[in-house]
Amino acid sequence: MQGLEQHDPQWLALHNRLHRRRQPWQSVFAGQPVQVTWSTAQPLPLPMHDVRFSLGDASLVVRMPAQWLESLDGVSASVKSEATPMLLELALLDLIEPVERLSGQTLEVVELAHEGEPDLIAHPLHVTLLVQLGEDAALPVPLHLSVEAAHLMADLLEQHASADRHPVSALRLRLAVEHGEALLSLGELRSLRAGDVLMLDGYPGDSPEDGPDHQVRLVLPGRLHARATSSGEGIRLLEPLIATHFAKDIDMTESAIGPDLDSTLDELPMKLVCQVGSVELSLAQLRELGEGSLLPLSAPTRDGVDLMVNGRRIGQGQLVKIGDGLGVRLLSFTAP
Repeated sequence: MQGLEQHDPQWLALHNRLHRRRQPWQSVFAGQPVQVTWSTAQPLPLPMHDVRFSLGDASLVVRMPAQWLESLDGVSASVKSEATPMLLELALLDLIEPVERLSGQTLEVVELAHEGEPDLIAHPLHVTLLVQLGEDAALPVPLHLSVEAAHLMADLLEQHASADRHPVSALRLRLAVEHGEALLSLGELRSLRAGDVLMLDGYPGDSPEDGPDHQVRLVLPGRLHARATSSGEGIRLLEPLIATHFAKDIDMTESAIGPDLDSTLDELPMKLVCQVGSVELSLAQLRELGEGSLLPLSAPTRDGVDLMVNGRRIGQGQLVKIGDGLGVRLLSFTAP
């Protein structure tokens, strides 16, 4: 498609390493504090001048805002000479020396190029830095890298620049606390009425000594689950969260459906879940859960449960003992 940004598939993993969120780098340049934030999508200022560097045997191009270049002592983009690279390198020494110490490589200015797109074949990878000098407004500074320079830069970042926790870690997720389930056909589900009692199936791996009335499951629907026990304090995990395995799709070929669609639909397998409450956690908290973690219920009840089918509440029930097992009596019910 015309107009879309191009990426070479062979460098996608390297590109993503360069674009991971990092803590800002702090330094001093020309007596003023400088802060460099790694990776930004801000629009570029114009005009800009390309400064080509060599880092050891690798090549990279820094697209420097013209206003910054013109402010450097002894450097002018309009008046170039053989001494321009040396003068520019001297003016940027405060920034060059820390890079050399960290990389163990020599960083040299090769040339100050005319404004224009850098050689994208020689420098196929790029990342844009956000640089703030003193109290001035931060400006985006594109960095175009050869493959060798990109590998070196990614390694340096992983060694010396701490990963910045993404705000998505604060994203809150609601996990259901389930207290048994019953597998029914759609026809059986439609035939249920208030007052009916259903036997609930136990979860695989539940411990008999805990008693079925204390066994629950913490569930991130369709993704994760963990066995737990319930008490007046809330729920206590018996294991870390593990991935949910999906059942294979039902073969819905023409011969499987047959001519009578209504009767076929009545045979569709459904799962009625008894939900006793829910727990809301941030993504960061979710990662920290493990065996023994104690979580309060957002709406704890003694025996009452919500009846759920496909994530939709269709009624309320009350847990009851059925022999050594557990069942649910339907208090209210809306057939699907």
